[in-house]
Amino acid sequence: MSTPSPVKGWCPGARRPMQSGDGLIVRVRPHAGSLPVASLGALAEAASRFGNGQIDLTRRANLQIRGVTEKTVEPLWETLAALDLLDDSAESEAIRNIAINPLAGIDPTEIADVRPIALALEAELASSPDLQALPGKFAFVIDGGGLLPLTELSADIHLEARRDGYDIFIAVGVGTASGVAWLVTAAIFEAADVAIRAARAMLALGAGVRSHALPSTAVAAIRDALDLPELYATTIETRSGQRPRRGLLTLQDGRYAVGLGAALGRVESGTLVALTEALTQFGVSDVRLSPWRTIYAEVGSRGDGEALVETTRAHGLIVDDADPLVRIDACSGAGCCNATVLPTRDHARLLAALAARTGFPGTLHVSGCSKGCARSAPADLVLVGAGDSYRVVRNGTVRDASFRELAASEIATKGIELLTQTSTHA
Repeated sequence: MSTPSPVKGWCPGARRPMQSGDGLIVRVRPHAGSLPVASLGALAEAASRFGNGQIDLTRRANLQIRGVTEKTVEPLWETLAALDLLDDSAESEAIRNIAINPLAGIDPTEIADVRPIALALEAELASSPDLQALPGKFAFVIDGGGLLPLTELSADIHLEARRDGYDIFIAVGVGTASGVAWLVTAAIFEAADVAIRAARAMLALGAGVRSHALPSTAVAAIRDALDLPELYATTIETRSGQRPRRGLLTLQDGRYAVGLGAALGRVESGTLVALTEALTQFGVSDVRLSPWRTIYAEVGSRGDGEALVETTRAHGLIVDDADPLVRIDACSGAGCCNATVLPTRDHARLLAALAARTGFPGTLHVSGCSKGCARSAPADLVLVGAGDSYRVVRNGTVRDASFRELAASEIATKGIELLTQTSTHA
């Protein structure tokens, strides 16, 4: 194997890791969003042997092994290859960016099990070298509905299962600056092929262009290129209400699953090893990753689920949606990223404690710099690192104007003021 050329400041892969302040970041993309429990344990051990023992759960339902070195990346590759988690090339890996429902195939309320679509799409992407020209971060979302839909997850191409009476079909759309533009309907068996055709249509309109930058005329051109029955807004089902995502999840037909969150998206290898031992004890065969930095597992009974929740709670995993850390995103911060001197995760944990004291119900984003790697969506309160201080933004993103500055040393004393006052002049 040849030594990879690390990429700085871009989304990492396995074949093409990214250089960060604590070494190389190697991203692992599970197939169809799931991993055998044995593979999860092997990855935890690999993170300790070949990295610094820290693993990130990403917003695209992937794993990232941190602290890998130039000397250890090739042995890590060998481990990934043995687990069928290493693509043939960095280019083919980069376009295998697919998210599906974490409960696909085990949720009785889902409209369709979309795992076969995801696997078919993976195969078509691997055999389509022309699609390697797609821009970086180009993403597919395949949503089968059910308890944990993916309606809030952004992507360039969206595939969503829909029902019209007894008929089940796939709605195909592209992500735009104003939301998803739904284009056509497709049969389940042809959905992966339609997604490939949509991607090629986008390439024909201009290489390197993400869907949110396309003009309305381009969206219409993609619809025409697909040459399938048009999807009208009246056929779209609406989904509303907050869904439970962590802890014991009661499914229908006597089935249960458990959602296990990682605080600020990071988990230590020792914690994952302990988790795999617990999962094995309860007869769990595989786990599913999700965009919410939460791992899911189906369990055999309510009693097993309750026991697994208590076991994993003791290891520091989040098993309660009410935990303030669920609503906070923070980048790696000082020591892991050279773009900041701020210990963002420490500050995020401090803000989480203050949010619990004040009953602050909103979302927070603590970013060490103006790139905003941890969160692209708006948050109710955003701290943007600038030197050893933060710019503070309300109801926006790192790109929006701030209303005040806050020294890092003032978070403990003025944090409650920020969390309890809503005026941008406070």
